[in-house]
Amino acid sequence: MPQEIPATSRWERSVRRSAVAAAVLAFFVLLGIGFALRSQGLPLGAIAAMAVGGAAGAYRWATGPIRRRRALLAQPFPAAWNEVLERDVAFFRALDADEKERFRRAVQVFLGEKRVTGIQVELDDTTRVLVAASAVIPIFGFPEWEWHQIREVLIYPGRFDHEFSFDGGAQQRILGMVGTGVMNRVMILSQPDLIAGFRNPGDRRNVALHEFAHLVDKSDGAVDGLPAVGLDRATVGPWMELVRRKMTEMRNDESDIDLYGLTNESEFFAVASEYFFERPGVLERKHPELYAMLAQVFRQDLKDRATALRRKPRAFGRNDPCPCGSGLKYKRCCLR
Repeated sequence: MPQEIPATSRWERSVRRSAVAAAVLAFFVLLGIGFALRSQGLPLGAIAAMAVGGAAGAYRWATGPIRRRRALLAQPFPAAWNEVLERDVAFFRALDADEKERFRRAVQVFLGEKRVTGIQVELDDTTRVLVAASAVIPIFGFPEWEWHQIREVLIYPGRFDHEFSFDGGAQQRILGMVGTGVMNRVMILSQPDLIAGFRNPGDRRNVALHEFAHLVDKSDGAVDGLPAVGLDRATVGPWMELVRRKMTEMRNDESDIDLYGLTNESEFFAVASEYFFERPGVLERKHPELYAMLAQVFRQDLKDRATALRRKPRAFGRNDPCPCGSGLKYKRCCLR
């Protein structure tokens, strides 16, 4: 079934405002050029037509992303993608029907507008959908979020080193990375570790969620463990003090938070985010202050979903309602 196209979003309004500005600029630039050519006999009618036509063309070009996204969302959500979500993404299984539909739309937009590229590895639906799910989960509390911080995700066949090599060297220990410099807005993920992060949703480790948490942190332009979203001026100080105390507990072997979080404040934020999304109930019980802060940062209170997040996917019978929400039996829909 085609997806319902949502009402005009803040993103659409922003694009249209930019398009109007581009049209006005084009109009006056072309008008100036036209009057400069007036001495060569260009009639006023031709000048006006050139300016108006150029403005209309600029507006249409600038609003192209809106038409492309609407066309994207008018397409049916692929059944194979939905199977991956139901099978591998515990966060998705814990959502209600309306939330699942919003999650699907966000996955469809991400995969339609961002590149996922395999490097010496063949991409399949599982890999692509898990990348998109990793992008959607941390910003699900922000329905109007746009991933300006990322344009491409590179999928490697395994772990790699700081020279981006995966040829079998002893230094291949990197599971994922957010690029900087010439690699700005590019993410690299090891395919086996991407998949493993979702196949074991209770181990508090998910490399793709970790890297997208870094990009949430980067929403203010800096990866420093101090995310701009969710924290106002009054809570920045308490957050920094909480991070300091938690890192001290980790150094004293008094914490179950992954010790990789001791690298620096930004890695602490990413490691804590993995914990928050994979085991929210445990985090809320063992680290209530940290849970409350992360719930504020991500605008998601997950403790009520903790049981559902631990629930394994059930096998669907041929005559069960299809999990994609089509209203058809499983054998008539996704199973086919």
